Amino acid sequence: MKLLVIFFLLLSSCQKCFCQNNSINYFLDAAQKHNPALLQNRNLQELGRYDNKLLTAQNNFQVEVTSDLMVAPYFDNYGKFIDISTNPSPKAYGYAEPVSNGALYSAQLNITREIFNRAKMQNLLFQNKLNNKSLLLSKGEIQHQLQKNVTDAYISVYHLQVKEELTRDMIAGLENRLKVVALLVKKGILMQSDYLLLQLEIQSRKLELQQTENSLNANLLSLYNFVGINAERPAKLLEPELIIASGIPAPADGIPTPAEVVNYGKNQLNFSKSQIPDFVKPTSTVSPDTSYAYQRKYKNDSLQLIAEQRVFEDKYKPQLIAYGSTGLNAVEVESIPYNFGFSVGLKLSVPIYDGGQRKIKQLQNKMKLDNLQYQKENNSIKIQNTLHGLEEQMASVKTAMDLMEAQLRKQQQILEIYKGKMVQGQVSVIDYLKVVDDYKMNLETRLQMKINLWLLENEYNATNW
Repeated sequence: MKLLVIFFLLLSSCQKCFCQNNSINYFLDAAQKHNPALLQNRNLQELGRYDNKLLTAQNNFQVEVTSDLMVAPYFDNYGKFIDISTNPSPKAYGYAEPVSNGALYSAQLNITREIFNRAKMQNLLFQNKLNNKSLLLSKGEIQHQLQKNVTDAYISVYHLQVKEELTRDMIAGLENRLKVVALLVKKGILMQSDYLLLQLEIQSRKLELQQTENSLNANLLSLYNFVGINAERPAKLLEPELIIASGIPAPADGIPTPAEVVNYGKNQLNFSKSQIPDFVKPTSTVSPDTSYAYQRKYKNDSLQLIAEQRVFEDKYKPQLIAYGSTGLNAVEVESIPYNFGFSVGLKLSVPIYDGGQRKIKQLQNKMKLDNLQYQKENNSIKIQNTLHGLEEQMASVKTAMDLMEAQLRKQQQILEIYKGKMVQGQVSVIDYLKVVDDYKMNLETRLQMKINLWLLENEYNATNW
């Protein structure tokens, strides 16, 4: 008994593995793995991590080796046509001795580093971090749009698949009726024209089936091309399962929080309180206005402007650079063994005036922040209106589907009645086919309603994000 249970479990598991290529999740997973935009985004994120290392390296000790060999000869120096000397004749031709010293023999190891630049380094790293967060946001947008598009394409293929099945069932039913009509014609109950009329209807349905199959194959190929995998014809696509996202979406991970904005006070751009986003002030509480994608993007874009301003203003701070060198620095060949040494020093630079660039940059970033705020407010209104409209449409479609189900149940009863009367010769084939056409039309209408409902649900999930 235990072996039998294990056998059935293995069998069901194998069936599940075998059928997984005909579910919507299979295509969604394939799209996530093969989409070129996502693969490029992954590489860009890796580049961003290298940028952090590059910034750290650029602000560390810089070590280099330099070597110089220079000679400044004199002509007609104490009777010599050409001579290298540190004590030339006053009548010799050549550079002035204090300028050239006759020659230079140099080989040095130089070390430089900017000191007291921790705040500058933090600003650069934070700016790069925000750039990397932008890539994460872009990745989320790509994945979300990809899920919507793949779901729409899958629903379209499933629609054609069910339409094909309905047409096949209809043809099978008509072919069964054709056999009965053939017997009734032989008995003289129905005319030969009734048989030909029904036969013509079957051929028309087969032509419709062929057109549906062509559309199904074309849409299925487009679906495989879109997700980036080799095309195949699965046995039967499973019905898509969509879960409506209820309420406000949860904040996404990996988005900069206000607590990360170190030393970013509200006076950093010399703006008034009403002109600075509330999240700029450091706090230990995560801002609640990051539930929707547009809010997260607005938050990150605003922080990028602020980080850009801070990096720009770092050049107005005094800059202190420490430097040192060691090695050979000689002007005479004979004294080279005694001219090894070292030197150290400090270089201080203080900006005085830049023509008002600082104020201009502040005004530019202020206008950019205003533009982001306008876009955020507009997105908020559009999303709420769209969600409300989609909710009303979904409710309307569900009501219509309930009414259509009731109508189909009655039509099915009428169809059965007409089948019996046609066998008895009480109704013509034309009347029977009219009832069949009405029933098939309502079946397709119900299917279209279901497809529309899925599309609305998918659109709702795509908007409520």
